[in-house]
Amino acid sequence: MPKFYFQLFDRDGVGTETGYDFDTIEAAKAEARRVLAEMAAEGLPTAPLNMLSVELFDKSRRPLAEIRLVLEEIAK
Repeated sequence: MPKFYFQLFDRDGVGTETGYDFDTIEAAKAEARRVLAEMAAEGLPTAPLNMLSVELFDKSRRPLAEIRLVLEEIAK
């Protein structure tokens, strides 16, 4: 089973990488989305970046994808 690594970026900055085993990259991406939803449930992103993200890496630490939530305020 391939190992994938997640690196979280939240209101506190970049967190440590954590490794997980998944059957496929699609399963790893689905878990990254679930983790991002949990992060948002704990509190929406704030300025100056207004962003939360989960970066996905392979076992060699090569970047594969980034799942990102951006909070945007649009003046009317």
